Amino acid sequence: MVSAIYQPGQLPFVPIKRTSGTVDDDSEPLANIDLPGPQRFFRRVSEQQFFERIAQEAKKQPGGRRAIFPEEPVISKETLTRVPDIRWDPTRRQPFPRMVELVEPGYVLHRRILFEQPNFERAGYDFGVLQPAICVGVYFYDLALLPYHACSDLQSQWDTDVGKCMPGDPSPLLIPRERFSVTGLVGQASVIMGGLYLFP
Repeated sequence: MVSAIYQPGQLPFVPIKRTSGTVDDDSEPLANIDLPGPQRFFRRVSEQQFFERIAQEAKKQPGGRRAIFPEEPVISKETLTRVPDIRWDPTRRQPFPRMVELVEPGYVLHRRILFEQPNFERAGYDFGVLQPAICVGVYFYDLALLPYHACSDLQSQWDTDVGKCMPGDPSPLLIPRERFSVTGLVGQASVIMGGLYLFP
């Protein structure tokens, strides 16, 4: 019967025969089952240094057996010099042909819409007989403030449908609110002054 005796500070463990009371020189050293500490776990060693450490620990064991590591086989002696980004066809020994795929985005990019009524066009709100009057009033409001809307946000003349509900989706009634813009005020004032100058 062979069993292992734990001795603190001795790594790795050595199996001992109970029958004869002597150390078995032909036995393999047991693996260490203690949890490694930070000094042992977080250290950078190469594979050669790791093998050398195992060989030194094996020499310290009773009997002084030498640790033997198998030789690494040579997988290939050929050196590939092709571009790694090109997919290579091993049967024809030529690169695969380029494949182009058209991917459509999940949004629409368009110019800014100056005359838009999202509550009625997208959300589908209907106020019955008052609907035509409300739509005409909103149109003339956008027409009166067209210079202000056109001259505001001059750096971003594009808009997307990101964040907007799809036509017919339930959404709350949005109350439009004008954003303050210096360039919009300049454009609106220029149009008013130009109109008063042309039509006194």
